[in-house]
Amino acid sequence: MLKFAIRVFLIATIGYVVAAQLVNISFGYFLESLSADLSYRAVRGQMYALRKDLDPVPAQDRAAYIRDEVQPHYGLALTLLKADEVTLTPAEQQQLDRTGFVMRDDYNTYLARLPGDPPQWLDVRLPVEPSMERWITWSALAALSVLLAVILLLVWALPIWRDLDALRNATLRMGQGDMSVRVRLSRISGIRHVGESFNQMAERIATLIDTQRSLTNAVSHELRTPLARLSFEVDMLGHDQYLPRRGQILEDMRTDISELEAMVAELLVYARLERPGDDSVRLETVDVCDWLGEALALVAHQAESRAVACQVRGGYPAHVQLHPRYMSRALLNLVQNAVRYASQRVEISLTQTAHGAFELIVDDDGGGIAEGDRERVFEPFIRLDESRDRGTGGAGLGLAIVKRVAISHGGSIDVRDSPLGGARFVLRWSAGHTEQA
Repeated sequence: MLKFAIRVFLIATIGYVVAAQLVNISFGYFLESLSADLSYRAVRGQMYALRKDLDPVPAQDRAAYIRDEVQPHYGLALTLLKADEVTLTPAEQQQLDRTGFVMRDDYNTYLARLPGDPPQWLDVRLPVEPSMERWITWSALAALSVLLAVILLLVWALPIWRDLDALRNATLRMGQGDMSVRVRLSRISGIRHVGESFNQMAERIATLIDTQRSLTNAVSHELRTPLARLSFEVDMLGHDQYLPRRGQILEDMRTDISELEAMVAELLVYARLERPGDDSVRLETVDVCDWLGEALALVAHQAESRAVACQVRGGYPAHVQLHPRYMSRALLNLVQNAVRYASQRVEISLTQTAHGAFELIVDDDGGGIAEGDRERVFEPFIRLDESRDRGTGGAGLGLAIVKRVAISHGGSIDVRDSPLGGARFVLRWSAGHTEQA
């Protein structure tokens, strides 16, 4: 604190001195003509009176006359100079021709030419400022500087130091692992915006850490099931009694490996969508018929095996703006989810609202989703049925990826009751969210 106060004091003092000098120089530069005019009007009467008294006096008697008759009655210092002791500049010569005398030394010295043979000059000087007065002036300036520094220290430096110290302590606590720490600064604090930025950063970091921790725990839990099955299947291959089922065991192992690969792929997509940037939100114009057709083709086998009919409602726009890779993944996840839980039917529709936004709707005639679970269903690794069989298990990341894709497009995703009796997922995004490719 002491070092900070000393630095503030030095900076304030230097700033005050520099500012005072700059003001003085600026006034001298811009008000030169006004100062000259005021000085001329202040002394021209005295110069006229002195010239009137000294001009008739012979040159050789002027020194004694000034000493005995004039100087005792003047507070100004009067001196006679020879002609060769005075050299005028062109500007001073013009001043002499215009006013009758010359002003020098910041208007503290005045020269007037006196007639005679040889010519003489009258040197008139204003009284010199007493040395004691200079010390008083400098002492007053020093006292004023100290007073300003103390006021600055009390009004600005101390509150700033207090807030900076609070910010430093919060940073140290956060570095030690306390993610709940926040900075509370006064509304009139000079660094309140810094504290708010710190709190926003802390919230973001805490959220990211919680998300990563939850994701890591969930990944560990999810990987345990297929790995346990693989371990059990490997043990089965080592026993002769399972040799007749060797082909089926190998097929189950390939299925478990495919499940692991799919989970890793979805984890990579989810992690990539957590860091929006690069090309993750750049929209392109795609043909809707081809886009929907490709998604239905990818789920055709799954739908056929479950005897579920998938169809697309008419009336969709010819073209749509989206990120092809990520939005195709979102559409595929929605349709696969609908096929997995549908009884007989899945319907897909795409419309454009009056405000230019797009709505992708996926309906199924399954059991639907309870209202209390409609927010949880978009969280990573959340399964409402907790099934682990190969038919309906999944990795629990499909709808979480859909939500990430919606956010990356500046849109939203929600679930409600479907007219078919099951669940309806509505994915919205704006065509004007980002610059089109």
